[in-house]
Amino acid sequence: MLTTPMQAKIKRKITALSAASLMLITTPLLAESLDLAGRSKADMQQDSARKPVEVINFAQVKKGDKVLDLLAGGGYYSELLSRAVGDKGAVTLQIPKAYLKYAKKALDVRLANERLKNVNYLLSEAEDLKLTDNTYDSAFLVLGFHDMFFQEDGWNFTADEVMPQVLKSLKKGGKLLVIDHDAAEKSGIRDVKSLHRIDSAFVKTDLEKRGFKLVKTSKLLENPADDHSKLVFAPELRRKTDRFVMLFEKM
Repeated sequence: MLTTPMQAKIKRKITALSAASLMLITTPLLAESLDLAGRSKADMQQDSARKPVEVINFAQVKKGDKVLDLLAGGGYYSELLSRAVGDKGAVTLQIPKAYLKYAKKALDVRLANERLKNVNYLLSEAEDLKLTDNTYDSAFLVLGFHDMFFQEDGWNFTADEVMPQVLKSLKKGGKLLVIDHDAAEKSGIRDVKSLHRIDSAFVKTDLEKRGFKLVKTSKLLENPADDHSKLVFAPELRRKTDRFVMLFEKM
C-alpha cells in the first residue's frame, strides 16, 4: 500500500512520541529532583565541589534501588542516596573498623535517632564484607579505591579480597561507580600511599580484569590545574583535586 506524505508525517510523529514515552519510563529519576536541603552545614558546604546531584544521576540511581556505599566514610553519599532511592529503596553504608577513628563522630550524628530509616550501617572487614549475593543495583566507591592497594599496621583492605565480593553482591547488569584522585599518567599504583592517588588508566584495566566493564566516564570533577604531583590533602588542593568519574557494569 502506498503511503501518502501526510500519513508518513503522522507515522513519524507517532514514532517520536513512542520513543519519548519510552525514555520517560526508563530514564533514572534524578537530576533536578534530588532535594539537597535540610542536611548538615558541613555536608552542604561540600556540594559545590562534589556535585552530588550530577554524580548520582550519572550513576543512573533511581527510586526503589538498593545501593552499596562502600568505604562510605562519614556517610556523605549514603544520606544523599537515601533520598535518591526513596522509601522503597535501601542503602548499605559500609566501613571497616579502621575508619571509625575518622568517621565515628560524623556517623553518630548522621544516623542518630534512625533519621535515615532506609540506611543500613554495616561494619565489616575485607575478608568478609557480609554482603548478600545479587542484591544491589549499584555500588558507590568514592575516594576509596586507591586505599585497596597498600597495607600498613591497622590497614588491610585489599582489592583482591574486596572486589570479588562486591561483584557477587551486584545484580546482573549492576553498576559500580568509582571516583578517585587521579595520578600521573602511567604511574599505576605508585602513588596510592604517598599521595593518595591512583592512575585512572590502571583503574580501568584492573576492574575490567575483575569482571567489570567500563560503561562511561565523566569530566564532572576534572581540575586541569592539579598536576597530580601533590598530596591530595595539601591545603591548596583540599576537595579540589582532579578526580576521575567512571561507571562500570557487572559483566
